[in-house]
Amino acid sequence: MARFGLKQLLFVLGLFFVFGSASGTQAQGVFGALSIASDGAYGYSYNYNDIDQAQDLAMKECAKHARDCQIVRVFQNTCVVLVRDLKLTPPLTSWVSGYSAEERSRRALRNCRDGGGNSCEIAGEFCTGKAR
Repeated sequence: MARFGLKQLLFVLGLFFVFGSASGTQAQGVFGALSIASDGAYGYSYNYNDIDQAQDLAMKECAKHARDCQIVRVFQNTCVVLVRDLKLTPPLTSWVSGYSAEERSRRALRNCRDGGGNSCEIAGEFCTGKAR
């Protein structure tokens, strides 16, 4: 009887692992988008299953703060760092995707400084899909 109980337990745990993993994977999409306006406003989205949904949300988030938002990039299974210098007029906004977390931040800050920013700060970071 003890073996039967152990087998049942292992079977249930196996089902939980298989179905738990599958539902977690389905719930986390791989697409994200970044929208930026000329005044430095931005919006982004992540973990959408559909590119159009990712773009729509990024535009809606940006449009809360500006009228001339444009999608600058759609991402898939990657991480993004967004950097801004709000002391410039208009504010400077730059971003970098891919690389390790440390390298992304370093490159994004360098791009901001190379673009004329002296007060560059990380404004946000997001990952899509299983990227880290």
